[in-house]
Amino acid sequence: MNDGPNGEYAHISFMEKSLAQRVKAFGTENIETVKQWKKLNNEYNVVAMKLLQTESFDTALDFLSRAKQLITADVKFGSTDDRRKLLAITYNNMSCIYKRRGLLKTALGCAEKALKLETESSKADNPACTHLNLCAILSRLDRHQHALQHCQCALQLLKSDGYNGGVTPGLVEDLDDEPQSSILAVCFHNMAVEHEYLGQFDQAIQAYLKSVETAQQELGEDHPITQAFSARAEEAQDKLESRQSKKKAGAHGKDKGSKGSLSARGMSDYDRKLAGAKVGGVRGGP
Repeated sequence: MNDGPNGEYAHISFMEKSLAQRVKAFGTENIETVKQWKKLNNEYNVVAMKLLQTESFDTALDFLSRAKQLITADVKFGSTDDRRKLLAITYNNMSCIYKRRGLLKTALGCAEKALKLETESSKADNPACTHLNLCAILSRLDRHQHALQHCQCALQLLKSDGYNGGVTPGLVEDLDDEPQSSILAVCFHNMAVEHEYLGQFDQAIQAYLKSVETAQQELGEDHPITQAFSARAEEAQDKLESRQSKKKAGAHGKDKGSKGSLSARGMSDYDRKLAGAKVGGVRGGP
């Protein structure tokens, strides 16, 4: 990795040297030293997430490993809560990288460590994001009931924290790598996906529509995330109508002692379209 004086990450080398100089001159408990330590940790994580977007996984993990080492080293900076908060962020970002690489069990372990640290810290930024990350990982592991539970926890946290909208990076990386999204809209969307996997179609439709409504309010109707959620909501409604149509047709056939398919009795173009609609599930989450 080229991070020397003239390299792409020269600013990080400068920050590392600056922290070392402050420690030598003022010690680890000095306010300015602690500020520089926090800035360096933050920069490690920011750069790692940018590298994730270009799939530079090894370099991203290298920066996150530096962050973890700086937080857990024998030389301690900041308060215990400060260290827990920064380590939780680092583990969460590691989880995102392992998830993108398909190493789901490793990703799950990192996310669970992040959540544990956040529950132990009074300075945790947003545990709701960690719950959503866990939801996405568990969904890909086909553990949909547990995924739904984490989504419900995220929704409770967002509501209890007096959520006022906003965007967050990295939560819907499967949607054309869109870098920003509404946390609340993603929460409703992921909840809808898990309801659908569990066969709870009425709840799924309600959550899909709520995700669209929230995205429209926070991101605007023309935003790519809003449009993607709208398309998924329409697809889910079509699938539900198709299921209902097939169920009704089956019941009607039994009552009439009918033989053959519904189409053989003269299905309308609209009903034929519904009956032939795709039934493939929607993969959620970031």
